[in-house]
Amino acid sequence: MGILYAATLSFINTLILMAQVPLACLGGVLALVVTGTPFSVSAAVGFISIFAIAIMDGILLNFYIFQLWKEGHTVVDSIVMGADRRFRALMMTALVDGLGLLPAALSTRIGAQTQRPLAIVVIGGAISIALLTRVFQPTLVYLLRRPLGLTDERSSPTIATNQG
Repeated sequence: MGILYAATLSFINTLILMAQVPLACLGGVLALVVTGTPFSVSAAVGFISIFAIAIMDGILLNFYIFQLWKEGHTVVDSIVMGADRRFRALMMTALVDGLGLLPAALSTRIGAQTQRPLAIVVIGGAISIALLTRVFQPTLVYLLRRPLGLTDERSSPTIATNQG
């Protein structure tokens, strides 16, 4: 959490990014339940993978929303445009995760019992991230900014930028 705070320089942005993790877990757990796959060490590694995917997607969307805000758009316009413009990149990430691990998830050959839980968790988590976080994160950004009176301002947000 400290690394996220150092990247965003805002406790609210850190909370927004950390809120993506339970949504990724939800997809991974549901995928294990639906397929009847028991939790194992390789499934735990899959959960670590989807945590990283969720945080990375959240960071990219968050930074883009704040970039649009800095360019002079209102917070609401920035949120809507950011979610809309980053949707394709998110779907491509989810498709690469899902299609790339589909053979491992469907395999029944020797060694599949160690790879299969990881693949199932990552596929379920990627689907969950793709579907839920595109609605959840922009809503959370708006709701957490509204009590601060920042939803109608055009002032610059507090977020670290990489000028290099």
